[in-house]
Amino acid sequence: MQLRIYRCRICGEVFLGYVAPENCPFCGAHIAFLEAPEKYPAGVNDIQLTESERADLETSIEVERSNTRFYLGMAERKDNDTLRATYKRLARVEAEHCSLFCKLAKVPKPADLAEPGETTGAWATDIEESLRRENRATGLYVTFAARATSPRLVEVWTEVAAVEADHITLDELAKTYV
Repeated sequence: MQLRIYRCRICGEVFLGYVAPENCPFCGAHIAFLEAPEKYPAGVNDIQLTESERADLETSIEVERSNTRFYLGMAERKDNDTLRATYKRLARVEAEHCSLFCKLAKVPKPADLAEPGETTGAWATDIEESLRRENRATGLYVTFAARATSPRLVEVWTEVAAVEADHITLDELAKTYV
């Protein structure tokens, strides 16, 4: 078996492995978006934005910034290592989404992206808050994809919405660890 290089068509990150993972380890995109690096189009994120697309990207950046910080806050807890590690990983995925949306909007990443945010203080209520956040993100990105004129933005918002829907499943699973 030979080591291979896979590049995620959504976030652009590179994964090294013998087989492609089921999801991008950086942004969570599904396996269909992991491809040979030579298939990754140069300039894929160089797009002309409409005013509506720019506003939707700004909203996307704020949603992902807020969710990243919320999950980092959850990951600071010491009373449940499984949930702490799960939400620490989820924070990294959300931070990658924020970074991707910043690339598309051609703006710098938020300065406070790595700072833990406020939580409710209890796993059960934090997971319920996470469900609310993930459902909101999924709905927003489906809406943004439907009105986008750029094929790249349609692709990104559609797949990120699917990844956020995966997070809803994760939250449901997390409830069993409370």
